Amino acid sequence: MPSKPTNPASEAAMTQALLKPAQNETRLPAISGGIPVAPARTAALIGYLHNSLEPIPGNFRRYALSGANEPTPEQRALLVARRQEIDDGLAGADEVTVREQVGILRSSMATSQISPEAMKLARQGFIMVLGRYPAWAVVETAMRFLDGRAGNKVYAPTAAEMAEVCRALISEPLAERARINAILDAEVYHLPTEAERAEVARRHEEFVREAAKAADPRRMRVGEEPAGAEAIERAAAERRLAELQAEAERSAAGSDGAVEPASAGQDEESSQ
Repeated sequence: MPSKPTNPASEAAMTQALLKPAQNETRLPAISGGIPVAPARTAALIGYLHNSLEPIPGNFRRYALSGANEPTPEQRALLVARRQEIDDGLAGADEVTVREQVGILRSSMATSQISPEAMKLARQGFIMVLGRYPAWAVVETAMRFLDGRAGNKVYAPTAAEMAEVCRALISEPLAERARINAILDAEVYHLPTEAERAEVARRHEEFVREAAKAADPRRMRVGEEPAGAEAIERAAAERRLAELQAEAERSAAGSDGAVEPASAGQDEESSQ
């Protein structure tokens, strides 16, 4: 499989990040309570390896990775740890958090008047929809509707409107997780070495010679006599041909002898 052109700048950045001694670094989440940003070493590794992935024709679910770029056990451990960190940060929100945030919105913003039974069903709908998103995303979503960064700034949002904002908040961690999965699930291939290429060429030449040798007995050249089973078959065919010719000659000679007496009798009758 052809290798992908590499970017020298990205390779240099990745090499520098990987060679840099590991040290404690401050990793603050972009959103309060959210998923912390990846360590510089891990982020450089993810970027480099993901750029090295190559599509597999006919298989859009997996990618290929050259053996030269195959992650080491240490690098795999970094990727797995980062994926677990993302999974932990994407755990669904608890019911108490959803009820609290929805209650704040509906008490602070305008809402339509509905019956207590309908209100109860509406709360259950919010819990069903928002419970799939992490608590930090639900809290941030509620804050954005309250301060006017989302919604129409007047009416309390519906469950669908809040879910849309939550999806936007977790889109980046999900994309990072997908890149890590593509790297860890990639099919690693190794390009053949010069010695392996030479061995393949040698075996091919040997196969060609053996095939030509096996075809020689069946291929008569001008001026050559057949050998082996073909010679026996040809000798038997020649004997059979000679027998048929001799039989044909005897038949022809017998036919001539039968005709001569008849012609002689005819001559005597004509003379009388």
